[in-house]
Amino acid sequence: MGSGNPDKPSVAHTIFILALVIASGIALSRIKIKGVSFGMTWILFTGIVAGHFLDAGSIHHDTLHFIKEFGLILFVFFIGLQVGPGFFSSLKSGGLKLIGYAAMIVFLGVITAYVIHLVTGEPLPTMVGVLSGAVTNTPGLGAAQQAFQDSATPEMAESLGDSISLGYAVAYPLG
Repeated sequence: MGSGNPDKPSVAHTIFILALVIASGIALSRIKIKGVSFGMTWILFTGIVAGHFLDAGSIHHDTLHFIKEFGLILFVFFIGLQVGPGFFSSLKSGGLKLIGYAAMIVFLGVITAYVIHLVTGEPLPTMVGVLSGAVTNTPGLGAAQQAFQDSATPEMAESLGDSISLGYAVAYPLG
């Protein structure tokens, strides 16, 4: 009765798995230990755990790609809605000085990540993920992943494909 290929994962199955990961992350986000909680970061952690235990062939690749891109778009949109109204008024009250500090922090972060790469030999894509996570820059993560996909050889993509997001996930809670 089913018309789909039994070897190919279905879109519905993929959405169900992603919904379970998100729901479990939201449930865990309500846990506080001594008044401290990781909040919505638990969704990131449950996604990492699920990604470790799930077979890559059990997820519909195109659906997963769409959800990643759409999620990033929604994230950036809602951050813009939250901070947008006060942007121009903050420029009048010392905002340019704060923008300069922010640029300096990013520049120092890039230098630090590159030095750590040189000293430890950690792959550069991993360090880019760590840099994005340390400053909690999710749009930077998306841009780094896209740049890596566009420029990486198939062999490099196979060996380092997840290292950007793993570096991000490790550094994000500390950021």
